[in-house]
Order: sequence, then structure tokens, then C-alpha cells
Amino acid sequence: MDFSQKLYWQNSLLFSFSAQVTECVPQGDVWAVRLNQTAFYPEGGGQPCDLGILGEAQVLDVQQKNGIVWHTVSQPLEVGTTVAGNIDAKRRLDLMQQHTGEHILSGLLHTLFGTENVGFHIGQQFVTMDINKPLSDAQLLQAETAANQIIWNNIPVECSFPTPEELQTLTYRSKKEIAEQVRIVTINGADCCACCGTHLPFCGMVGQIKILDAQNYKGGTRLTVACGTRALEDFRTKCSQLAQIGAMLSVPANNAFSGVQTLFAQLQNTKAQLAQMQTQWFDAVCQTVGQTDSPLLCADGLNGEALRSLCLRLCKKTPLPCAVFSANEKGIGYAIGQANGDISPLTRQMHSTFGGKGGGKPFLQMGNIPAEFEQLQTFWNTQKDGFIQ
Repeated sequence: MDFSQKLYWQNSLLFSFSAQVTECVPQGDVWAVRLNQTAFYPEGGGQPCDLGILGEAQVLDVQQKNGIVWHTVSQPLEVGTTVAGNIDAKRRLDLMQQHTGEHILSGLLHTLFGTENVGFHIGQQFVTMDINKPLSDAQLLQAETAANQIIWNNIPVECSFPTPEELQTLTYRSKKEIAEQVRIVTINGADCCACCGTHLPFCGMVGQIKILDAQNYKGGTRLTVACGTRALEDFRTKCSQLAQIGAMLSVPANNAFSGVQTLFAQLQNTKAQLAQMQTQWFDAVCQTVGQTDSPLLCADGLNGEALRSLCLRLCKKTPLPCAVFSANEKGIGYAIGQANGDISPLTRQMHSTFGGKGGGKPFLQMGNIPAEFEQLQTFWNTQKDGFIQ
């Protein structure tokens, strides 16, 4: 299929067309169809393929192999017949918003900071862009502002096929060497790039570009970006969440952050008070333990650090084995210890009897057991003396 038969390059807003079926090959439960021309864009260049309807068949996938565009469809189409093609226009427009927005932002990052876009993917919700250099928050803000200015100026998006001689005079971005005819996408003031994808004819149709996240990635920066309708939906979601948070905190939505700060400070103060009370309780419990005791304590609400701390405190009061159990989402959390002892044989037997996992040092073992308090109490009272000397 030559360039003239790839209708998506001639008019990216062409969503309905007719074509002749030239091949239809069964492939399991689906069929691979070749047309004499098509407006369905095949997956490539980081952009997903178009979907839609071809004749009476659903178009499930579109791929290009050796220059030929193959449509994977849900039912066979008769060779030689003319069929109507109808592309999912909402999907195509969304993908073009993301792709065109990526060109604007990547081109400006290249111009402003000398970066290269080394990876690009349009996902279900967001676009990811891998930039080969670290970028500061200030740099990203500068690029994002400049990108949206290109949109507000409604700069045209121009696609062309320069001759080899013309190509030699151009400075353009490209991720790889291209042996065949090069297609150039130009956005004056923003980008000049080799690209095979579909793009909007004017930047204003992108709507807006928003960088949602930036992470260090392989010595560079991975950006999460939303353009157009996706950026609007993300904004709506976050506004709704802020309004809900504000309502919960009894503050206006635009004061939600200060409300959360106040709540966080209160939480930290409550945690400090709880830790102090817990320490006092631990001290009171340990006061009741004598040198000849082998204490077992069952309590609710103790996390791993609390289990460890209380068990070690008990071990300082007696040379005999000590155990602390506390219910959690996995069953019963435990800490079992003995000063200068080895309680691992006991915990192995406990795991063998009830299941569960754990480990640690010979003198302190911790883990989780899917059992009941009463079962563990019985096990402790009947087994501990036989395993720990």
C-alpha cells in the first residue's frame, strides 16, 4: 500500500470511507483483511491503532507489516467487494490530542533544554514520556507554559514528505535512522520531527497540556502527561476530590491542604500520646513478671514494632521464654523470645501445627499465625518447656 492509499495521512479527520477488499485471510477466530486504501491508522510510533467497523465486521486491531496495513476483523469480508469503513472518531480524536500534545512538549523541551524524547506511550489514561536528562520543577513549568502558549496561538500542524535533498537542509528530531521516505511533522515555534502518526491540523484542538508527574528514570525523567479531554477529566476528578476532602474537614475546597495539615498535626500528637501510654502500659506489665515466670500475653492492636518492644522488655525480666500475641488482618501476630536462648525450634513447630510464616534471630522470632488466641495459649502451655531449655 503506497502513501496515497493511507488515507489517515491525507486527512486525519476522515472517519468514514469506502474501500475494496483485496485479501481476507482466516487467523483462528478472526480474519486479517487488506484493503486497496484505508483510513484506519495501524499501531506504531507510540500511538495505538484505530478501532471501528469495516462493513459488518468489528475492527479489533490494525497493524502494518512490510508496508501493508492489515485489519483484524471479527468476521470475513468477501474479496472484491466494496465496504464502508467507520472509525471510532472519539478514540481517534483523543489519541491525536495526546500525540500532538506530545510533539509540542517534546519539541519545546528539546529546544529549551537540549533533551531527547527516548520513549513515548499513549496509555489508557495518561501519556508517558521518557526524557534523557534530569529536569527540575522550574524547567518543567517553563516548558508546560510554553506548550500551552503554542495551543492558545492555534499554530498549524504541517505534515510533509520532503525529498532527500530537502531533508538534508532540515534540522528535525528522530529517535532512529529511517531508510524509507521520511514524513516530517512541523509545528512552528515548537517542533520539527520525523513521525508516522496522526495529528490534529491545528494545535488549538489539543485544548491543553498538563504535566501530572515527573520521576527520575534511568538517568533522565519520566513524565506523566494528559492532554485535551484527558487533562480536563483529570482536573474534574481532582476538583471533586478536593471538594469532598474540604467537606470532610469543614473547610472550603481551596483550603483543603491547610485543613489536612491541621489534621495531620493532630494525628501526630495523638500518636505521640498513644506511644507514651503504650510505654507506660508495657512498664506496668513488666512489673508483674518475675524471674521464674514464662509469660504469655494476648492483646489486640499491637503492630510489629510494639510486639517486638514488649517481648524484649519481658525477656529482660526473666531468663525464661516470653511470648506476645496480637490479632491482625493475617490472623495472630507474634513475638517470641528468650534472653540468651534459641526459640526457633518452638516457632518451627508452631508453624508446622498452624501454618503461618516468621523468622528472626535465635533469641527473638516474629511472624503471623492463622489461628485463634485459645489455640496458641494451649500450644504455648503444652509445648514451650519441651523446646526451650
